[in-house]
Amino acid sequence: MNKKNSLSIFFVFACCLTFLLGTWQYQRLIWKNDLINNVEQSINNPSIFDESIIYPELTGVISSNNFSIQNNPIFVGSKTYQGKNGFHLYFPVFKNTDLITVLNAGWISSTDKENINDIYNQISNTKTYKIYLRNYFNKKPYFTPENNVSKNEWFYPGRPDLENFYQKKIQLDQYFVLAEVSINKYFVNPMNLLRNSHLQYLLTWYLLSFTSLVMLVINRRYKNE
Repeated sequence: MNKKNSLSIFFVFACCLTFLLGTWQYQRLIWKNDLINNVEQSINNPSIFDESIIYPELTGVISSNNFSIQNNPIFVGSKTYQGKNGFHLYFPVFKNTDLITVLNAGWISSTDKENINDIYNQISNTKTYKIYLRNYFNKKPYFTPENNVSKNEWFYPGRPDLENFYQKKIQLDQYFVLAEVSINKYFVNPMNLLRNSHLQYLLTWYLLSFTSLVMLVINRRYKNE
């Protein structure tokens, strides 16, 4: 096989592969647009949380009035807001005696007990409140220290560690994030967590496919001369 034939095979392979990757990114683009639309709709018009439904991550719902939080929080450290160090405040969420999940009540600058009690009372008195859902970490994130449950030192909401700390099995596969701006003053809209770069990737792969096709045509014409 001569060099020109080898180049032709390479360009055919590259053209097909990049076209398939571009098509895959097109499908991902449609999926991401649908996800963003569904999340936006759920945030603007949340429904009552139903334990029997498996929700996509970041879906907005309203907490069930069967749930109650307990004032036995954990503080996930090394969290910053506008350059200030602080914590994410988590309360356990119960249904009767069952540990349903935990609630991220937002960023706090310190673990001042009076402030924690004030946030706890605001949530408890609200009865039902807007939340959105986040998946638990399956494993420790990179460059994040291990939680030290015995010392009550936290760096991420790890489900096994939380179950060890509260000595109960968590019922849900997701935790709650408080979406009540009146309580969670540093609320981060989940729409800000959704990035959609698939159009850029799509165009890149299709451009590479077209470039490979052009190079194939040039190579074949040069061969025939």
